[in-house]
Amino acid sequence: MRKLLFMSIMLIVFLIVSGCDDNSVKQIKADYFNIGFGQSLYEGYDKVDKETVQSLVKAYNHIEYSGQTNEQINYEKAITITFIYNDQISGTLVIDDKGTFHLSDSAENYQIEPNNDIYEQAIKIYNDVKKQY
Repeated sequence: MRKLLFMSIMLIVFLIVSGCDDNSVKQIKADYFNIGFGQSLYEGYDKVDKETVQSLVKAYNHIEYSGQTNEQINYEKAITITFIYNDQISGTLVIDDKGTFHLSDSAENYQIEPNNDIYEQAIKIYNDVKKQY
C-alpha cells in the first residue's frame, strides 16, 4: 500500500513539475515560407533573406497560447504562413488580427498570448513579399 501511495505521489509531482498541458507549439525549422493574407498567397522562396525566415521561425517557435477557444478565425484578416524545410512542410500557422490561430498539427483554434507580435511581424513580411510580385 505504501509503495502504491509513493508511486502516486511521484506521478503527481512529475505532472506538476513537467506541466500537464504544454501551451507552446512544436518546434520547427524552415528554409523558406509561403505567406498569404486573406485569399492571396505568395511564395517566399528567393524573396526573403535567411534572417527574415529565421526571425519568423523564431517567433513561431516562441508562440505560447492561453488555451483553446471557440472563436472562429476571421479569414479576411488572417495571415497564413506555410513553413518549408527540406522541401517539406514543417509547419503551418493561420492567425487573425485578434490573435485567434490554428496550427497544422491541431484541429482546434487557440488564443495567442497578448505579448506575442507574430501577427504584426507577419503583416510586414507579407507586404514586403507582395511588393516583389
